[in-house]
Order: sequence, then C-alpha cells, then structure tokens
Amino acid sequence: MKFINNSLDLSELNKSFNDPNKPYKYVVIDNFFNKEDCDRFSDSHPTPTDKRWFKFRDKIKGKKNIFEQKMIGIAHPDSLPKECYNIIKELTSQNFVDMLEKITGIEGILNDTYNEIGQWSGVRGMFPGAYQSIHSDARKHPFLGIEKKITLIGYLNKEWKEDDAGYTEVWTNDMSTCYERVNPLYNRVMIFENTEKSYHGVPEVNCYRKTFLTAYLKDTKDFKETRPKAKFVARPEENNPELWDKLSQERAHLTDY
Repeated sequence: MKFINNSLDLSELNKSFNDPNKPYKYVVIDNFFNKEDCDRFSDSHPTPTDKRWFKFRDKIKGKKNIFEQKMIGIAHPDSLPKECYNIIKELTSQNFVDMLEKITGIEGILNDTYNEIGQWSGVRGMFPGAYQSIHSDARKHPFLGIEKKITLIGYLNKEWKEDDAGYTEVWTNDMSTCYERVNPLYNRVMIFENTEKSYHGVPEVNCYRKTFLTAYLKDTKDFKETRPKAKFVARPEENNPELWDKLSQERAHLTDY
C-alpha cells in the first residue's frame, strides 16, 4: 500500500489486539503511516474555521447534549481535501481490509460501501474544552443494515503534549475502572472491535485535537442489534445517573442522518 508503513509487524499486532487481559479487543499502532504521508495528511487537515466542517449536535430533543460538545467533522468525499481523501480511500480499500483481517484475526471484514468512503469515515476535530463521554459505537449500519465491526481512529497533532490531554479512555465492561488512557501521539492509530461494551471516550481536550476515523463492517448471520447510534454510559463519578440513562436511550435511537 502507498501510504501505510510496510514495516509493521502484523503478527505482533495480532497478539496485542487479541490480548485476553484487555476489556475488549484493541491495538494501538505507532508510526502507522510513512512519515511524509502522515505529514501531508496532517497539513491538509482543514483548519478549525473551515466552512466545510459540520458541527455535532448541541441538543437532544430540546435538551442540552451532555454527552459531546465542541466536536466537528467532515464525512462527505466531495468536502475532503485531496490528501485526506486519498489516504482515507486507501484505508477503505480491499487491500487494507485484508491487512485488518491479519491484524485482528477476524475473517469476513467488509468495506463500508455507503457514501464512497463509508458512513462513519472522515476527518474530525475537537476544540479546547471539548469532550465526548464514554460510549460504545453504533452497532448497526443505518443504511446497509449490517454490523459495524471495526473502528479505526488516528491522531494527527504533530506537537501534542501531556497537558493537551485528548487521550482516549478505555473502560472495563462494568464501567468500574478506566483500563487505559491512550495518548493521541502523532501518527498513532487505535483499532478496536466494536461490541456492545467496547466502552471508550475522550473526556478532556485542552488543545485543538485533529483526528480521522474509518469503520468496517461484517455481515453476521445471527446479528440482532438494532442500535444505529452510539450508546453513552456514565463514569462512576457522574452526577444524576437517571438523567444519563434517559438521555442515552434517546441519543442511541435517533434516526437523523
């Protein structure tokens, strides 16, 4: 492949992805792209004031969206800068799907054919003060009707520092413990299996956070999930868990796309 570091040890990545000690299957990969290609990707990531960004919802059925704030994204191929589009196209190609199967050990991974690059693929931004609460991703593709199986998120901030935060928290299935905080180091990606309890989120952002996202599907015969949106869950220290549960159910079953 043109943009991806060809010296990655897929066997070692497979072992890490399938580590039974983790709360769910995931792997963190450093130096994922060739350096020059990652630099071009980062440099072409639209500025925060670019008019192509869409803003994530501020409210849910008239109430403040307590789960995510100050987040922006670009998901349509026609709105992506050329460098971003070319790299995301490679990440949604059959060649990369074949590589994903080797990394994960999961057979039958499919490209998301919707919208050319997929329903959830594109670039993302988070402003200082932004957050995305802990959640598990959408389970069912809203248009193709099959399982969302794999999520890939990549980090593009060249000068990231500890004080910038923006880490991705990984939580246990019972939401009792934060298992790991994945720092958003430059040219790093995180790949995880999408399950009902693959709980993760970004609770604190202190700089402008540049990322990208791709997702992959599987036509699972006995798949019965119907949730087309993320399901948010409260960390132990959150106030008013009843309100969390109520709004989370409303958020998880929204049908606006």
